[in-house]
Amino acid sequence: MQLPLRDADRIVGLELGADDYVSKPFNPRELTAPIRAVIRRASDLPHSRAKDLARGYRFTGWTLEVARRRLLNPEAVEVPLTGGEYDLLLALVERANRVLTRDMLLDLLRGRQAGPFDRAIDVAVSRPRRKLKDDGRDARLIKTVRGGGYVLAATVDRA
Repeated sequence: MQLPLRDADRIVGLELGADDYVSKPFNPRELTAPIRAVIRRASDLPHSRAKDLARGYRFTGWTLEVARRRLLNPEAVEVPLTGGEYDLLLALVERANRVLTRDMLLDLLRGRQAGPFDRAIDVAVSRPRRKLKDDGRDARLIKTVRGGGYVLAATVDRA
């Protein structure tokens, strides 16, 4: 005998970050219908993600070219970035003026949760800060939010 799925189980799943919740056993069409709806809505958007990727982002004179995965300083000189530095900077730029916790950043960059003494993100943030010349105690671009995480404190425009 199969027990019915309780409402609480669905609610907990959605509150933990699920976009949808399908219980077993399920009809394959029940699974594919919401996926098709999301794809249909995404294709109706005025700006496609591919167009955004072809461009990039501008903030405080800096340009992050997404398609070429490179950072240009205000003088239009390329600043070399490692893959990890680029990914971290892109995550911050795409979510400018929003505090991103260490856990969120680790999940975005490496798909894992931070341990209680994990300082990998702190070290990772210091590298792009140095390259953006935003190093030291008076960082103005990538700010540390005590007890919160990090925030890119800049107005970001699509380039």
